[in-house]
Amino acid sequence: MTVAHVFLAHFGRKFFAIKRWQLLILIAFASLPAWSLPPAPTLAQPYRPGIDVRAYWVSEKYDGVRALWTGRELLSRQGLPIRAPAWFTAGWPAEPLDGELWAGRGRFAAAQSAVASAAPDDAQWRRLRYMVFDVPAAPGGFGARLPVLQRSVAAMGQPWVQAAPQWRVASHGELMAQLRQHDRAGAEGLMLRRDDAPYRGGRSEDLLKLKTFEDAEARVVGHVPGQGKYAGMTGALLVELEDGHRLRLGSGLPDALRRQPPPVGSMVTYRHNGTHASGLPRFARFWRVRADAPPTNLQAPDR
Repeated sequence: MTVAHVFLAHFGRKFFAIKRWQLLILIAFASLPAWSLPPAPTLAQPYRPGIDVRAYWVSEKYDGVRALWTGRELLSRQGLPIRAPAWFTAGWPAEPLDGELWAGRGRFAAAQSAVASAAPDDAQWRRLRYMVFDVPAAPGGFGARLPVLQRSVAAMGQPWVQAAPQWRVASHGELMAQLRQHDRAGAEGLMLRRDDAPYRGGRSEDLLKLKTFEDAEARVVGHVPGQGKYAGMTGALLVELEDGHRLRLGSGLPDALRRQPPPVGSMVTYRHNGTHASGLPRFARFWRVRADAPPTNLQAPDR
């Protein structure tokens, strides 16, 4: 049985409702046997007060590049192959792993540069660590999968592959104190994984993210011409959010990107202060380009 058979059995007439990243993963693995297909990646919801933190494991949120090990190769969150040097993944298990390619706190650009290179650069990759935070094919909730993860990483015996430390907290106050502590140390934030949750794709409260600011990703669909001091440059990026809403990102856009903006189809990250009742982000401002997510072939819209 191939992945295509599994896909049809699970989705049937719901094919046209499948999300784009799920389709990319299907295409990437269409010729593989069903046993080797890793689950669709689990994605995080924002943490909100009132959630029982005692039901979760807590870990640092690594500011790197999400990478899924299929048992044969590394894939990005979008389902695209990551060209790692052969030595980096030599001896890795046949079972899937979920983790982050990380260059250290405050070094996202270094991780992104290594992953985005057409040909892997050994010097860049030797500065990366693969921080493993789940074993998707293991049964049971996250608490049951955690010892499996730790044994698997220990058996690999490679210093650049590490099991992400996980711990428990007793209250919202303790969690927020840990967030402040990590923030002072330069960490991006914290992640919470529900102890009894199986590994399943998509966004849910199985996985939560907690940061001192909110951020999200959007795809560039156009460039808005600048005016005044930005005449002849890009005044703002027209971007499309995950839910289909569109907005302009001008605040925070550096002059270098106004002169040479990321092409239509590029993924960018923006920061914001919560959302309006309409669902649109409040005070959205540009943060950075996701160079590890190649542009899709989109046509710029008419303005």
